[in-house]
Amino acid sequence: MKYIHIIALSAVAAVSLVGCNNENPALYTQENKSNNLRGVTVATYMESTSTRTTAEYETTKLAFYWTRGDKVWLHDIGETPEFVQNSGDNIDNQLNASGKDKVRNAGFYFPTPLNKASYPVRYTGYPTPAVDKVTIKAAQNQAKPNKGEHIKTDGDCGVGSFTRGADGNYNFYLKHCASYLTFTPFFSKGFAPSVRLTQIKVSADQAIAGTYDIEDSGLDLDSRPLAEPSNRNITLTLNGGGNDGFTIPAVSTPETNAGIMVVAPGEYTNFTIEYTLYDQETKVRGTVITKLGHVILKAGRNKRLSPDLDVRYYASDQYYMWDAQPGEHYWKGASKQPYLNGKYGDSYAKVGADPRWYNTVAHPGKASRLATNNLNANELMWLAYYGVPHWDSSMWTIMGHLYAGGMWLRNLDVIATTQKTTRERMKAVSPKGIDFTAYAQYDNFGAFVYTNNNIIPHRPRPTNGYFFLPTTGFYNNGRLYHISSRGYIWSSTPRAQSSSKVAQGYNFYISRYEVHTGYGDRWNGIYQHVTR
Repeated sequence: MKYIHIIALSAVAAVSLVGCNNENPALYTQENKSNNLRGVTVATYMESTSTRTTAEYETTKLAFYWTRGDKVWLHDIGETPEFVQNSGDNIDNQLNASGKDKVRNAGFYFPTPLNKASYPVRYTGYPTPAVDKVTIKAAQNQAKPNKGEHIKTDGDCGVGSFTRGADGNYNFYLKHCASYLTFTPFFSKGFAPSVRLTQIKVSADQAIAGTYDIEDSGLDLDSRPLAEPSNRNITLTLNGGGNDGFTIPAVSTPETNAGIMVVAPGEYTNFTIEYTLYDQETKVRGTVITKLGHVILKAGRNKRLSPDLDVRYYASDQYYMWDAQPGEHYWKGASKQPYLNGKYGDSYAKVGADPRWYNTVAHPGKASRLATNNLNANELMWLAYYGVPHWDSSMWTIMGHLYAGGMWLRNLDVIATTQKTTRERMKAVSPKGIDFTAYAQYDNFGAFVYTNNNIIPHRPRPTNGYFFLPTTGFYNNGRLYHISSRGYIWSSTPRAQSSSKVAQGYNFYISRYEVHTGYGDRWNGIYQHVTR
């Protein structure tokens, strides 16, 4: 069987991963009212209400269809040949008549007379199925959301019984033998259409793919291959993968991005799912990992997984000029803001009368509005000297797009302990012995400028006692710079004006290879990060 789709009841369409297994029967059986195929023996796919009573979750079901080229095996026990594949079917006629690419019911022709009351039947896949083997592929490909045409080539299989009715025709329903995972991930904060789900990888300690024996009773799980790297994971590639894939909705929506995977039934440990995302505009790729631990997948069952993807999120309304009024962020009132480096927006503050304008207080004054509780210039230098920076290239999101990179830095309480000082002392004087909250730094350009290149190239383990500073860049005169390459912090300390009379403030930035203390023009829009 080739085609499969997921049905969601509108009242409970967004079923989260937490709280239930979301497992349901992966089989539908339907009725065929027209079986009059003259001169041949016919078996039809018929309705059986007994299969529906086994449902454990009614929120979703996998509905199976027949498509062109499907074949079944009849087991004529004690005869030669013992297994007979159908020589024809009525699928093509139904497709031609309906103009569709799938049918719920099918009749099959066999080249040998049938006279027994019943016969076992097997469905072992497409295109050239073996009668006694089924291969669940480690590499699966799905072209369209919620359309599982691929499963017939990836390990879908089933068994049943032809049973002769009172009219002499044989009827049967199919019990599916593989397990099925239906993925409908979403991101509740919202992604732009350019953010794609390119592939889903499932792995476990045991073999979840490979070749298995199939008998009249179903898959023989005792034939499971020994676990090795080639069969301990399955990758489902979506819409060609690479730089494409399925879009990611803000709520679980099967029609938008449901991906369907065939998996061997069984009991698994260290069951892990990796969702690979790619932003076609920012060119950032990253992976979201979900660890389920112990999982049991039952034959003929579908498990729906609908996680709200765990991507670190930053609100877009936190860029501010230096010590602006709280709430008067850089792009307040604008319909949109630039999200790519070098791109420009015109709706930013240009004059002091704009409520989004920076605080004009002169040094040695200090911030009195949004930046009141920011680290002062002395504290920023302690952070640069002793923050033990760890670079982390992981993915995060802002403005609906994906970006990557940031620095883990020790918080100042930890620094105070390791350096055998106090927070009060760190506020009062920098590691250089200079109090930059009182020192007219323009008299000595290099006094506050400092770079630390001693970067550890991975996140700290554990991250307790650290905070994460992402590379959110900054805006200058409406243009975005350094997003995904630098992250900035405004201090609460204004810088004394130089002869150029440009209003500036002390700041701090991180990049892949350095942390740096310096200063910048107060009209720059820097993200208001939490650093404590």
